[in-house]
Amino acid sequence: MSEKTEKRYASWLGIIVRFVVASFMMLLMQLIYPNFVFSNWMIGIALIVAISVITYIIERITTLYRTPIGRGIIAFLVTFAILYFGNMSVPGIKVPIIANLITSFVVGMFDIFLPDRVF
Repeated sequence: MSEKTEKRYASWLGIIVRFVVASFMMLLMQLIYPNFVFSNWMIGIALIVAISVITYIIERITTLYRTPIGRGIIAFLVTFAILYFGNMSVPGIKVPIIANLITSFVVGMFDIFLPDRVF
């Protein structure tokens, strides 16, 4: 397997892992924080897909993905921005700023500790 194909495989695996982590965190925040609300599950999935894809695109455009701290910062900022602007523009989403910060922080911390190559 060439180096280029191996990088692409690890990146797609990273997107899938990031999707699972963001899904779990949003589900956990809905259980813990009473005002963290999505009107239906399709809105939540659309936000999680947006977080995963935009984080992947930013990591490929910039060189910040090469360090764990860079990946964590990108994940934190993208998650925070998507949830914040989604809260303001999409009807049916109610995400308080504290819940947004906690969710974004945990997703960013997970990206810091996620290894470059999962397998």
